[in-house]
Amino acid sequence: MRAVSFAGLHRILKAVAEHSNGGVTAGGLNKLVLENNLLYTRKNSIPSPTTLYHYRNTLIHLRLLIREGRLLNVNSEDPDVCKLAQQQAPNNMECLLTDGARALFSSLVLKNTHCRSLFFDLFMPKSTSSVSLSNFMQLGKSVMWTRYRFHRTKVVLFRNKATGRRTRCITHSSISAVLYGLRYWARDELKIIDEYSQKGKRVTTMFPLTWSELHTNGLDGPLMQTVDALLDLRTTDEWTVFSISDLIIRCCEERGKPIKSLFGAIDWLLQEWPHHTVLIPTSQSLATITATSPQRQKLELRRYYRTPNSPYISHIRIHKDINIKSRES
Repeated sequence: MRAVSFAGLHRILKAVAEHSNGGVTAGGLNKLVLENNLLYTRKNSIPSPTTLYHYRNTLIHLRLLIREGRLLNVNSEDPDVCKLAQQQAPNNMECLLTDGARALFSSLVLKNTHCRSLFFDLFMPKSTSSVSLSNFMQLGKSVMWTRYRFHRTKVVLFRNKATGRRTRCITHSSISAVLYGLRYWARDELKIIDEYSQKGKRVTTMFPLTWSELHTNGLDGPLMQTVDALLDLRTTDEWTVFSISDLIIRCCEERGKPIKSLFGAIDWLLQEWPHHTVLIPTSQSLATITATSPQRQKLELRRYYRTPNSPYISHIRIHKDINIKSRES
């Protein structure tokens, strides 16, 4: 498994479904992709043969496409694939899926035995032969991961916070497939998990997001729910100081809400109650003091709030007089 654009996968699936000759060869699929500009790299360049191979392999691995002799055809026996092939795919330069397509892709990924055994089963409270999207959202538990070395071997350890279940990746291929493939799919493409690094530790926590997040248009719903949750955490003092890291745990992880909903809630408080909301900044160098690579630095900065052109915010002070109902009346 590699990091791929699911919007690109959707465009390729649609192109094969609409192909007039009833299937394409591997070379024909590459030609179809290039002639119709269905894929772009992160640098907006033409994809290489290796990139085209990985996209084709992903479509076959997830059984969106099946081999029939030398030809590749849409898997018409899977209702989720049929629904996906009928949906409007993103325009060529777009990278975001519709909510409906994201749900269908999520179901297809969770149905895949290898994807489950390598990654998604880690979140479940017990071993199961199948995991539906709704079960993953409702029953999934947080999973922590960390890197370490054992006799010069790089190891990634995963542990379910609720059950204590552990598993390890000890080969380069398994680490790449899980951390940079499946984890990326779930967090950035399918948006069914979010994650944050723990302050002062080289440990990262991944947590499932609720089903409602997958189908909510915009941030209005989860935003105001998160504002309510944040304000409910205030003490009886005139001002309450919160750590952003603690708020991520209490308002996001424990409630299955994305971290962006917390940051959106802080945006709302700053706009609606600017004199009752105080940001406490930290320096980027201090925020990433334990980072050992640019990738780890980017991950550790996820636990800090930031407005455009502002410093990173580690804490926030909120006044007791903030009242949502009074603002809406």
